Amino acid sequence: MSDKSTASIVSISTAVLLTLVKGVAGFMIGSLALLSSAVDSVLDILSSTINYFAIKKSEEPPDEKHPFGHGKFESLATFLQSFIIFLSGAFILYKSYEKFMSKGTVKNIDSGLYVMIFAIVSTLILTLYLRMVARKTNSSILKADAMHYEIDILTNAGILISFVVIKFTNLHIIDPLISAVISVYIIYSSVKLSVEVSKDLLDVELPEEIKKDIVKILNSFDNLHVDFHKLRTRRSGSQKFLDLHLTLCKELSLSDAHKIADLIENRLKDKIVDLDVTIHIDPCDIKNCPGIDACNDSKLRLELDKISNDGG
Repeated sequence: MSDKSTASIVSISTAVLLTLVKGVAGFMIGSLALLSSAVDSVLDILSSTINYFAIKKSEEPPDEKHPFGHGKFESLATFLQSFIIFLSGAFILYKSYEKFMSKGTVKNIDSGLYVMIFAIVSTLILTLYLRMVARKTNSSILKADAMHYEIDILTNAGILISFVVIKFTNLHIIDPLISAVISVYIIYSSVKLSVEVSKDLLDVELPEEIKKDIVKILNSFDNLHVDFHKLRTRRSGSQKFLDLHLTLCKELSLSDAHKIADLIENRLKDKIVDLDVTIHIDPCDIKNCPGIDACNDSKLRLELDKISNDGG
């Protein structure tokens, strides 16, 4: 089982535990904020379950119908998760309004405090774990899942503060007010997440810092190529795609031209994780192109021969 799949299962298990604890405690003490948080945890279960199956699908190798792989399943699941988060925020906002109008009270504050401390600690550990795996695997879906649980930490902290305020001031109206603030933040976060993941679905270019790394590597081979052009990038889940045209000396043999393209491709893949590179070679139209002399350089010849021996 992959790291991403394992992280998703851990996420589901934690969400189930928190749902049970928050739900039971919320009914017992009559706290809408705590019940709202339990509802959010139910949606966490749904989101993490969707993520698990999306990750399993995205890890399948390319096939006849999906020659570029299945990475977009991650992006699609992330977009769906943003919609689920939005619905949970809207539901909590509605229930906050209902309780504000009915002026409900919270009982047994101490139990609520203990539950929220447990929830905050559990969610913090889970978030750190998801962030670590997301960085390691460059997974957009796990980044979204981690962000979802970061929101939960904030909502849980808000509920904890409301319980402390109620305990010392007896202002029970703070419960639906805190719940409403939490819901607005959840809705904002869902919109932000949907905007970010839509960039992958719409094939927006890779971030500028990655493109700068690509250009820097290409420029480091100035002595081998005349120029590069038609550079295009996009992302599909954790997979990144790059294609470009590389102009080489027309006097080069097909074998050497292929080796140069392989050399550049390998350097790009060494620098940028999960990068799929497609290089189209164009012959130059310069009468006395210097590229042929560069390829006779002894150091470069060793590199090209090594690629050939490695099966490049």
